[in-house]
Amino acid sequence: MAPRNWLRRHRGQVALGALVVVGAATYLALRGGGTAAPAISYETEAVTLGTISVTVAGTGNVQVDGTTEVWPDAAGTIASIAVAEGSTVATGDVLFTLDAASAEASTAKALASLRQAQQGVAQAKLQVTKAESALSTLEQRSADPSRTVSAVEVDVAEADVTVAKAQLASAQAQLVNARTEYAAAQSAEEDLSVTAPCSGIVYALEIEEGDSVTTSGGSGTDGSSSNTPANDSSAGTSSAPVTIAPEQPLAVRLTVNEVDLPSLELGQRADIEFDALPDLTATGKVYEIAAEGANSSGVVTFDVWLSVDVADDTLRAGMSAAATIVTDIAKNTLIVSNGAVSSDGDGGYYVLVMDEGATEPRQVVIETGLASATQTQILSGLAEGDVVVTQTVDSSDAPTQQFGPGGGSGVMMLESRP
Repeated sequence: MAPRNWLRRHRGQVALGALVVVGAATYLALRGGGTAAPAISYETEAVTLGTISVTVAGTGNVQVDGTTEVWPDAAGTIASIAVAEGSTVATGDVLFTLDAASAEASTAKALASLRQAQQGVAQAKLQVTKAESALSTLEQRSADPSRTVSAVEVDVAEADVTVAKAQLASAQAQLVNARTEYAAAQSAEEDLSVTAPCSGIVYALEIEEGDSVTTSGGSGTDGSSSNTPANDSSAGTSSAPVTIAPEQPLAVRLTVNEVDLPSLELGQRADIEFDALPDLTATGKVYEIAAEGANSSGVVTFDVWLSVDVADDTLRAGMSAAATIVTDIAKNTLIVSNGAVSSDGDGGYYVLVMDEGATEPRQVVIETGLASATQTQILSGLAEGDVVVTQTVDSSDAPTQQFGPGGGSGVMMLESRP
């Protein structure tokens, strides 16, 4: 068959074969070109002058601190009240007065207790005299040649003397207390006014006219006892007749991990945030650090108290708070990101510096200072404006390029026609 006739008859197959060859060549070319040699690039930043601070973080609650509970010197009935909650008072201002009749009754009661104590001392002295006399008689009889007294009897008599003297000492102590209470009752009867022992604001007023009050430890309007500490967040519910607080009574008590304690000092500044008031930020200072920690499941923490410089009216005792305390700060110093600093494994540090026009960085040994969560202070080895590498990027780590939908070969198969 002539070649021309053969080509005319089989032109479809020839075209298909040519397309296959071209497609295969194209695939190989693309495949070879898609796998470039690995390339290294660098992310950099300039060394700058700035301020770096180191902080300690802690969480806790808003609480009332520095309150003073006021009790009368003698029990009695409230005759009048001269203040209200929120009143500002100075030392010596009258808070409330006691009823004269109840004060007189308290004095009479204290006098009765005094007389009873005096009688108790007299009786105890008599018992000592009797015991000593009995012991003396036994000792004399034991010296008689007939020896009608045993050693056991003498020992018992000596023990009786010891007991009698102990009872006398107790009675004498009770007498001292009774005299003190009687003197206080007399003083209270002469001056029925209860005054402020310090200046501040009336934080809590737990009495009304006609209520009965005791000298301490316990009675409010219902006469119940309370052991609520003065700096507890619920100090407002103390049973003290009057509770006086500083003009700014709110503070923040933080819980701080023991590892952070060595860096804390009184007077350090703190930034405070409140969960219930996300738009409110306050400042304060460390004014008290607990001398003893608390161990919970092997974790030791310490209480740290922060003053609040300006207390917002929306703050309430018991609110959750978080604070960062600035423990150290350096100003106008060289700073780089922590990502630029590497350890040499022997306690030293270095950075990679990219000189102008260079394609590869050089290693420079540095001396570091303070370090925060994101930045490091540079003491030597670098100058302002030096460009340091913060991250090295290897393009070979990127996903391999694929061609065609679904990662296919990219060879296009065409339908042939005769």
